[in-house]
Amino acid sequence: MYRFFAAFGFLLAFAGAAHWVVPASRHAFALVSAQDDASRLAELQLAGVLTPERTAVEIDAALAEDDGELAASFIELADARGVAVTAERRARVALANAPGASLARGAGSFGHGFLTGQGEDLAGLAGATMGDLTVWGDVRDLGREAANWARGEPVDQFMVNLAGIGIVATGATYAAFGAPLTFRAGISVLKGARRAGVVGGRFAGNITAALRGGAKAQLAALVGDLGTAGSKAGTRATFAGLRHVDDAAGAARLSVLAQAKGGKTLAIFKTLGRGALFLTEALAKLAFWVMAGVLNLFGLIASFNSMMVAMLRPMWKKKKPRRRLFLPA
Repeated sequence: MYRFFAAFGFLLAFAGAAHWVVPASRHAFALVSAQDDASRLAELQLAGVLTPERTAVEIDAALAEDDGELAASFIELADARGVAVTAERRARVALANAPGASLARGAGSFGHGFLTGQGEDLAGLAGATMGDLTVWGDVRDLGREAANWARGEPVDQFMVNLAGIGIVATGATYAAFGAPLTFRAGISVLKGARRAGVVGGRFAGNITAALRGGAKAQLAALVGDLGTAGSKAGTRATFAGLRHVDDAAGAARLSVLAQAKGGKTLAIFKTLGRGALFLTEALAKLAFWVMAGVLNLFGLIASFNSMMVAMLRPMWKKKKPRRRLFLPA
């Protein structure tokens, strides 16, 4: 009977492990299946991560830094996922985002950013981006880079290219009565992101290569995606996403996420980082959990088979024939 009890013990062990192995394997497989859908991928990766405790910490940290926009984004994300937020925190976030709450403090920075294109804080970057939406921003940036060239200082060729494209786009906007506004907004987002230091060298190189190679359709699609992301999720969220974008495909993912999540996008990037757009450790997790699932299934079958064999073995065990004693007559 010891074989039966040993097999039964293994069966219980593998059955107990299945409680963790099967859900984890299914989750990893779902992540890989959603790798081409940024919205679905972010939704899956938020599961189990955005707890009430995590949400409270993020909101409090944002409010402590006077970042009402990020705090409001976490409120919106929490409401969408059914995560409880206290009324006291909601009131504090509403107060932080009340009209005029930070107007006086940011007015000077906004004006400075609009005029010079340089911004050291959110208000300054907002002013610079607002200037970019008009031809003034492009003329301003070209003039600044020309002054750098005249003084023998480094010239940002990337900004020069964007400013030139912006002037052309502005003319096309007026000629077409506002048709290419998304493209114009995308140029503004790119310039603002460059100033904020969130455009990586690889992404800038890809855009420059597209300009030199005459890939106008690809460039237009990329810039249009950024303009759409900015209009749906806001400039801050688009900047946060651009930190993880290297090419046109990444910009398209960012646009899809922004259109699906809107104001929640900023909080999603704060929570997931690059994982909001791309698979990170999910592939390694999939390999591990699939292997664990296969081993668990094999263990269940093997231990059940061994238990049944041990239980039924006595039934087919052959009895040894008895020897007959032949006595001499």
